[in-house]
Amino acid sequence: MKSDPAQDSPVQVPWFHWIWVAPVALLLRLWLATLRFRANPGRFDDAAGPRVVVLWHENLFVTVLVAQRCLARKVTALISSSKDGAWLVAFYRLMGVAAVRGSSNRGGVGALMALTRAVRAGAHAGVTPDGPKGPRRVVKPGVATLARLTAAPFLILGIRHERAWSLSSWDRFRLPVPFSKVEVDLVELAPPGVDETDEQTAARVERKLAELSRD
Repeated sequence: MKSDPAQDSPVQVPWFHWIWVAPVALLLRLWLATLRFRANPGRFDDAAGPRVVVLWHENLFVTVLVAQRCLARKVTALISSSKDGAWLVAFYRLMGVAAVRGSSNRGGVGALMALTRAVRAGAHAGVTPDGPKGPRRVVKPGVATLARLTAAPFLILGIRHERAWSLSSWDRFRLPVPFSKVEVDLVELAPPGVDETDEQTAARVERKLAELSRD
């Protein structure tokens, strides 16, 4: 059975909603500016080439700060094709972060190819390997496929919050309390080995993410 193109295509934000998206994005900028952001290292040396940047879905709120303060190269993020993902893309655009749409259910192959082209053009690829619907903190093998296609190492983001509100969503999406501390470790991990399966690579990435995410 053929899929319905209308169901497979990403949900788009209607143009008239940008009237209120922009003020909300400004509010988020102000919110992020209050955070006591600490990164180790403070500035990651990405001169050697782009990486596949990996973090848990719950920590997407602070990724703009990581992209702006820690990385010299641009970041292209993979965002869900869902309605919620459409709003996230809108906010990212206003904050200077590029995005492609796709998931395991919608546009996955197209998104993978778009991310591959972005990496080959010199940009980092940002992915949340437990998204868009979970299970929470379980890395899916697709992250290994992207790393194989691009031959790029992983850059693992371990993000810890001093104080944060957790939403009732599947990922317990985290919103740091204004003026609280956010700490980020940026750790490089080798790309998939020649004899390593995608499942083994995913397990290796998952272990490192769990090690760096102690909260």
